[in-house]
Amino acid sequence: MPLAVASEGPEILQADFLEERFHLTHAEARLVGHLVAGASLRSCAKALGIKYETARSYLKSAFLKTGTHRQAELVLRVFHTVSDPNPPAVPAAIGAQELRTAVQKSRTEQARPTETRLATVTTQRAEAALAQDFID
Repeated sequence: MPLAVASEGPEILQADFLEERFHLTHAEARLVGHLVAGASLRSCAKALGIKYETARSYLKSAFLKTGTHRQAELVLRVFHTVSDPNPPAVPAAIGAQELRTAVQKSRTEQARPTETRLATVTTQRAEAALAQDFID
Protein backbone atom coordinates (compact mmCIF):
# COMPACT_ATOMS: atom_id res chain seq x y z
CA MET A 1 0.00 0.00 0.00
CA PRO A 2 1.83 3.13 -1.16
CA LEU A 3 1.35 6.06 1.14
CA ALA A 4 2.66 8.96 -0.89
CA VAL A 5 1.43 11.01 -3.80
CA ALA A 6 4.28 11.49 -6.25
CA SER A 7 3.25 14.96 -7.38
CA GLU A 8 2.92 16.40 -3.87
CA GLY A 9 6.01 14.97 -2.21
CA PRO A 10 6.61 11.74 -0.31
CA GLU A 11 5.23 13.08 2.97
CA ILE A 12 1.65 13.59 1.74
CA LEU A 13 -0.66 10.63 2.27
CA GLN A 14 -2.60 9.39 -0.72
CA ALA A 15 -5.99 11.01 -0.82
CA ASP A 16 -7.68 7.85 -2.12
CA PHE A 17 -6.55 5.90 0.96
CA LEU A 18 -8.16 8.49 3.25
CA GLU A 19 -11.26 8.70 1.05
CA GLU A 20 -11.74 4.94 1.21
CA ARG A 21 -10.91 4.50 4.86
CA PHE A 22 -12.86 7.44 6.33
CA HIS A 23 -15.33 8.17 3.50
CA LEU A 24 -13.86 11.63 3.02
CA THR A 25 -14.37 13.66 -0.13
CA HIS A 26 -11.30 14.13 -2.31
CA ALA A 27 -10.90 17.73 -1.10
CA GLU A 28 -11.20 16.71 2.57
CA ALA A 29 -8.71 13.89 2.07
CA ARG A 30 -6.17 16.20 0.43
CA LEU A 31 -6.50 18.64 3.32
CA VAL A 32 -6.08 15.88 5.91
CA GLY A 33 -3.03 14.59 4.03
CA HIS A 34 -1.39 18.00 4.31
CA LEU A 35 -2.27 18.27 8.00
CA VAL A 36 -0.76 14.85 8.67
CA ALA A 37 2.39 16.02 6.89
CA GLY A 38 2.66 18.78 9.51
CA ALA A 39 1.24 21.78 7.67
CA SER A 40 -0.91 24.38 9.41
CA LEU A 41 -4.49 24.88 8.30
CA ARG A 42 -3.61 28.24 6.69
CA SER A 43 -0.70 26.76 4.75
CA CYS A 44 -2.91 23.83 3.70
CA ALA A 45 -5.47 26.26 2.32
CA LYS A 46 -2.78 28.14 0.43
CA ALA A 47 -1.20 24.95 -0.96
CA LEU A 48 -4.59 23.64 -2.08
CA GLY A 49 -5.64 26.97 -3.59
CA ILE A 50 -8.71 27.38 -1.39
CA LYS A 51 -9.83 29.99 1.11
CA TYR A 52 -9.07 29.50 4.79
CA GLU A 53 -12.80 29.35 5.60
CA THR A 54 -13.26 26.58 3.03
CA ALA A 55 -10.38 24.66 4.62
CA ARG A 56 -12.08 25.06 8.02
CA SER A 57 -15.30 23.70 6.55
CA TYR A 58 -13.48 20.68 5.10
CA LEU A 59 -11.75 20.13 8.44
CA LYS A 60 -15.04 20.19 10.36
CA SER A 61 -16.49 17.64 7.96
CA ALA A 62 -13.39 15.45 8.36
CA PHE A 63 -13.80 15.65 12.14
CA LEU A 64 -17.34 14.32 11.86
CA LYS A 65 -16.39 11.52 9.51
CA THR A 66 -13.39 10.39 11.57
CA GLY A 67 -15.02 10.77 14.98
CA THR A 68 -12.46 13.35 16.10
CA HIS A 69 -12.73 16.87 17.53
CA ARG A 70 -9.24 18.43 17.22
CA GLN A 71 -6.53 18.55 14.57
CA ALA A 72 -4.08 16.67 16.77
CA GLU A 73 -6.66 13.95 17.39
CA LEU A 74 -7.35 13.71 13.65
CA VAL A 75 -3.65 13.37 12.83
CA LEU A 76 -3.24 10.72 15.50
CA ARG A 77 -6.26 8.80 14.16
CA VAL A 78 -4.76 8.83 10.66
CA PHE A 79 -1.35 7.69 11.97
CA HIS A 80 -2.99 4.81 13.82
CA THR A 81 -5.03 3.91 10.76
CA VAL A 82 -1.97 3.82 8.53
CA SER A 83 -0.10 1.61 10.98
CA ASP A 84 -3.07 -0.67 11.82
CA PRO A 85 -2.70 -4.07 10.09
CA ASN A 86 -6.35 -4.98 10.87
CA PRO A 87 -8.58 -2.06 9.89
CA PRO A 88 -12.09 -1.84 11.35
CA ALA A 89 -15.00 -2.98 9.22
CA VAL A 90 -16.81 0.37 9.57
CA PRO A 91 -15.55 3.94 9.47
CA ALA A 92 -14.79 5.47 12.86
CA ALA A 93 -17.61 7.98 12.73
CA ILE A 94 -20.20 5.29 11.99
CA GLY A 95 -18.81 3.05 14.73
CA ALA A 96 -18.83 5.92 17.23
CA GLN A 97 -22.41 6.84 16.34
CA GLU A 98 -23.58 3.23 16.72
CA LEU A 99 -21.87 3.06 20.11
CA ARG A 100 -23.57 6.27 21.28
CA THR A 101 -26.94 4.95 20.09
CA ALA A 102 -26.44 1.62 21.90
CA VAL A 103 -25.43 3.35 25.14
CA GLN A 104 -28.40 5.72 24.99
CA LYS A 105 -30.75 2.83 24.27
CA SER A 106 -29.44 0.77 27.20
CA ARG A 107 -29.74 3.78 29.53
CA THR A 108 -33.33 4.34 28.41
CA GLU A 109 -34.20 0.68 28.93
CA GLN A 110 -32.60 0.69 32.37
CA ALA A 111 -34.39 3.90 33.36
CA ARG A 112 -37.86 2.64 32.52
CA PRO A 113 -38.06 -0.05 35.23
CA THR A 114 -36.82 2.47 37.81
CA GLU A 115 -39.45 4.98 36.76
CA THR A 116 -42.13 2.26 36.93
CA ARG A 117 -41.03 1.17 40.42
CA LEU A 118 -40.96 4.79 41.60
CA ALA A 119 -44.48 5.39 40.27
CA THR A 120 -45.71 2.19 41.95
CA VAL A 121 -44.15 3.10 45.32
CA THR A 122 -45.55 6.64 45.11
CA THR A 123 -49.02 5.28 44.30
CA GLN A 124 -48.84 2.78 47.16
CA ARG A 125 -47.81 5.53 49.60
CA ALA A 126 -50.63 7.78 48.42
CA GLU A 127 -53.14 4.96 48.79
CA ALA A 128 -51.82 4.17 52.29
CA ALA A 129 -52.09 7.83 53.29
CA LEU A 130 -55.67 7.97 51.99
CA ALA A 131 -56.51 4.76 53.84
CA GLN A 132 -54.98 6.16 57.06
CA ASP A 133 -57.01 9.36 56.66
CA PHE A 134 -60.14 7.28 56.13
CA ILE A 135 -59.46 5.24 59.32
CA ASP A 136 -58.78 8.38 61.39
